Amino acid sequence: MKRGIPCVVLPFFLVVGIMAQNRRGVDLYCAGSAEPNSARETTRFHQSPHGAKRPSRHQLEIGWNGGKAIFRDKPPYDAPLDGLQWTYCGYSPALKLHLIAKTDGGLFTGTLLDDQTGLRLPGGTEVLFSPDRQYYLAYENEDGLDGDNFTLYRRDGSVVCGGYKGILSRDGRSVVVNSEDMRDMRFDSQNRPQATVRLEGGKTLVVTLTQTRNGEWKWLPPVRK
Repeated sequence: MKRGIPCVVLPFFLVVGIMAQNRRGVDLYCAGSAEPNSARETTRFHQSPHGAKRPSRHQLEIGWNGGKAIFRDKPPYDAPLDGLQWTYCGYSPALKLHLIAKTDGGLFTGTLLDDQTGLRLPGGTEVLFSPDRQYYLAYENEDGLDGDNFTLYRRDGSVVCGGYKGILSRDGRSVVVNSEDMRDMRFDSQNRPQATVRLEGGKTLVVTLTQTRNGEWKWLPPVRK
């Protein structure tokens, strides 16, 4: 079975449609569904402060402060899990960002568009910003993958860390905690991702994504089953 990669150091170092802002930070994702040319998408166009529309069935146009951003689908258009498809998910006034869902073959992810600069930043099917908005988590899913993958980014889109949205064994070959049991994802006061792990017998454990002395990122304390 296909699994996500363990969290390692990578080079560096919504609802939108509905937006939630609380102790978790600011959460953006495609409300309802990420279906292009749908009534939901048309309704979300009205959130864009500089307008959004579809000039044609397979082209999405989003206005930003200094111009327009064009997102074009790629054929085959009607083949399941094939081609490239974009869907407008909405705008966050707090972040001044648009979220655009992206289906690229069997990969379900997303892109962020900065409304002030026009820059495109890596996104996901869901994006969670830290309360100070300096970091964000983005989730994506690939067809055939058991659970989501995540990437931790700085606000400028540079990668900090990435991996399976769960906890793998030390050798990375088996799942210790699956995606569904990683609940209430959030950031701590040091901008480190945290989650509440659901354990057997109804018990829970709070784990924090921590960089160790050798540069690896691990969910701590260790979870053993």
